[in-house]
Amino acid sequence: MDGVTAVILALALLLAWLVTALLVPPVERLCLRQGWVARPGGRRLHARPTPKVGGIAIYGGVMVTLLLSFALSHVPLLQRSAIETLRLVLLLCGASVIFAVMWLDDMRELGPLPQLVAQLVAALIVVGPFLWDHTAYPDVLGMPTEARGIILTAFNIPILHQINLWQISPWLAIAATIFWIVWMSNTINFSDGLDGLATGISLIAALALALHAVRQGQYTIALVPLALAGACAGFLIFNFPPARIFMGNSGAHLLGFLLGVSAILGGAKLATALLVLGVPILDVAWLIVSRTLGGRSPAHAGRDHLHYRLQDLGLSPRQILLFYYSLSASFGLLGISDAGPLVKLIALLILALIVVLVLSYVTWRTRARQPTANKS
Repeated sequence: MDGVTAVILALALLLAWLVTALLVPPVERLCLRQGWVARPGGRRLHARPTPKVGGIAIYGGVMVTLLLSFALSHVPLLQRSAIETLRLVLLLCGASVIFAVMWLDDMRELGPLPQLVAQLVAALIVVGPFLWDHTAYPDVLGMPTEARGIILTAFNIPILHQINLWQISPWLAIAATIFWIVWMSNTINFSDGLDGLATGISLIAALALALHAVRQGQYTIALVPLALAGACAGFLIFNFPPARIFMGNSGAHLLGFLLGVSAILGGAKLATALLVLGVPILDVAWLIVSRTLGGRSPAHAGRDHLHYRLQDLGLSPRQILLFYYSLSASFGLLGISDAGPLVKLIALLILALIVVLVLSYVTWRTRARQPTANKS
């Protein structure tokens, strides 16, 4: 990577940070004027009405940065092919759809089904022409590996090596892509229950995916997670506890959507994403199983998320953030390292063991405290 490319990538990160940070104050005023606020009570412990549609600022920071990146075609290492340009357009369209619907949900509470439909539509948009055109187009090396759309074509598994979904069935690749994007969207949304949590882990994940792309020489691909990282950093200034503003569903689902797509662009980086976001991903899986076994809908809101349980046990918001940030950063560094797939699989299993042990402990402590609370 030459000096010019490095400077441009750094400027992309800075621009997204600056635009988002500058947008937050007017967005705060807009929310207060329109009544788009989260009032004290329920699951949130904030003391005053707080603006809840901060996703507007995040969307603005990401969109401005990525739209301006179209002007970089004269920079040799940042020139996009026709297929790469198509993918970026699809990403921007899908992101706009999910942001718009979730913004409406922030104002009117549409419910789980409309949210799911929006996620599915956004995922189908990024799949794009691959829905009907399953042709393999030549890449820069002339090999037939490119698809007209954003698609999870293959991923690596230790011992079994690479699993090529495209060769098994294009429809399997499409289904896997949609599932992955929807899962990531909900993972970040589920983790948005504590000031600075969803923003911080998304920042760490975006930086890890950007560094992964840079190490592979995919500089145009790196622009997407860099724009996302900059937007998260700009928003975190105002969202760190005690938060002045919440991102809302419009911000949380947008972050999850962009992280999910970033992990697919330029070859699947699923191991990196899984390692960085392992704690919230496993928390969501735990919730789905426990709520289903308890006869409740997985979409039901409650205080059974890991971060809520840790808070109920007496940990401060900043201590909980330290726990999440530390695990995300530590395993994220391993994800972008040169460690082999087997090492990363072992690390993922260790991370899963840590999270399961923590979840089991807080569940036991919560149940142990309930009889005492009832007696009092």
